[in-house]
Amino acid sequence: MTPFEREQRMAEQMAKDGGYWIPMMQVFSLGVPGPSGNENDTYVADDAVYKVNNLMNSGGIVALLEKVLMHNALFPDTAYQFHGFAGFDGRTVQPILRQVRVANATPATQIMIDTYMAALGFEKTDGEGRFSNGSYLVWDVIPRNVLVDRDGDIFVVDAEIKRI
Repeated sequence: MTPFEREQRMAEQMAKDGGYWIPMMQVFSLGVPGPSGNENDTYVADDAVYKVNNLMNSGGIVALLEKVLMHNALFPDTAYQFHGFAGFDGRTVQPILRQVRVANATPATQIMIDTYMAALGFEKTDGEGRFSNGSYLVWDVIPRNVLVDRDGDIFVVDAEIKRI
């Protein structure tokens, strides 16, 4: 058994024992299917967006949860909460993350994003949507991952982050 498979089996057992296992056929109970990306299927409820992560880009459950902690520290207005695990018994395990739904919002412009990140103490680096503050490198901070509400408040709902 590989370390990834061991992590999956342990997470599945823990979720089942703790009552936060959702069989894959029941994930639609989380909300209405929303936009999906390379690593997340989303389900939209009145007050939340649930992201079911396939772990394709994360390097495993622990690595994903470490990224969540960094996101929550940098962007507390869009902090993730762990909701549970979905999967097929004995096969796949996919973490479910809950994020507050930002209502009446549209994608922010790159200029808005650049200004917001500068206000948080980040400097632009070598590509669009890439920033560093000396402690963290944050990228993929582009309009599809950042929302602005009608009051002009900015919300980073998805970003790639690593500690420098």
